[in-house]
Amino acid sequence: MKTGLGWRLLKWFLIGACFFWIFNLLKGGIPEPKAVWQAITSIPWYWHAAALVSASANWWLEAVKWRLLVSNLEKIRFAAAIKGLLAGAAANNVIPFRVGEFLGRVMYLKEENRPAALLNNYFGATCQTLVTLIAGIPAAYALLGKEAETYGRNSVLYILPLILLLGIGWFMVKNRAKKPAWLEKWLMGLKHFSGRQIAGTFVLSMLRYLVFGGFYAFFIVQFQLAEIPTALTGVACIFFIQTFTPGMIYTDAAVRLSLPMLVFTVTDAQKPLLLGIAVINYFYNVLLPAFAGLIVFIFHKWKPQR
Repeated sequence: MKTGLGWRLLKWFLIGACFFWIFNLLKGGIPEPKAVWQAITSIPWYWHAAALVSASANWWLEAVKWRLLVSNLEKIRFAAAIKGLLAGAAANNVIPFRVGEFLGRVMYLKEENRPAALLNNYFGATCQTLVTLIAGIPAAYALLGKEAETYGRNSVLYILPLILLLGIGWFMVKNRAKKPAWLEKWLMGLKHFSGRQIAGTFVLSMLRYLVFGGFYAFFIVQFQLAEIPTALTGVACIFFIQTFTPGMIYTDAAVRLSLPMLVFTVTDAQKPLLLGIAVINYFYNVLLPAFAGLIVFIFHKWKPQR
C-alpha cells in the first residue's frame, strides 16, 4: 500500500478530480460565453500562436528552474522535469493552496529525495512570490487604493510562513543537533543549497514573470484596451491578487477571468474582448498544461522511483 497500490489510488483520484474540474469549467465557468467566444474568434490566428509560444517559453523556464532547484539532490532529464510540471499543473487545479503543484513535481524524483525536494520547491515558490510582490504591491496601491491594503496584509500572511519554515530549517541544520531521520531527509536539500541555486532561481523567476506578464500586457495594448503604463500596472495587479487567492475547482477560473474586469476600466462593448484575452491566457498557460498533465496521469505507469 505504501508503494504501488497507494500511488495508483492517488493517480486515479487525481484523474477523476481533474475530469470533474474540466466538466465544471466547460459547464459554466466563463461568463457571457457566446459574446466571449465571438471575441475570441475575431482575434487573428497568429495571436493564438503567439500565446502558445509565450506559454511554452513560460513552462520551459519553469522546467529549467525546477532542474536547478533539485540539482543538489539528483540530476533529472528535461523530459522528466516537464512531466513533473505538467502533473503538478493538473493536480494544482483540484487540490487547494497549490499543494498539487508540489505533489506532482516530486513524484518524478527518487523516493528518498522527495522530502528534501519539497523544501527546495517551497524556496522556488517563495522566489516567484517575491517577484510578484515586488511588481504587484506598487501596482495594487496605484490601481486599487484602499483595497490594496487588504491584499497587502494577505500577501504578508501568505509569505511569512514560507520564510519562517526556511529560517527554522536553516537554523536546525546550522546547529547540527541530533534529528529524526525523516527531518534529516526533509532538510537535506537546504543543507547543500548553493548560492548558484539561490541566484539562478530568483533570476529565472523574474524571467518567467516578464514572459507571461509582458505578453498579457502586450496583448491588451495591441487590442487598444489600455495604454502601455496602465496595461503593465493592471497585469501586475492581477497577478498580485491572483497569487494570494486560493485556487481550486470552483474558484480558479472565476478568479482569473474576473480580475481583469476589476482592474481595467473598459466599456460594455469592450468587456467580451477583455474576457476573451483572459480566456486565451488561461487556456494556454493553465488549461492546456493541465490537459497535458492529465494525459501524463493516465498513461504514466505509476511506480515510485528508486
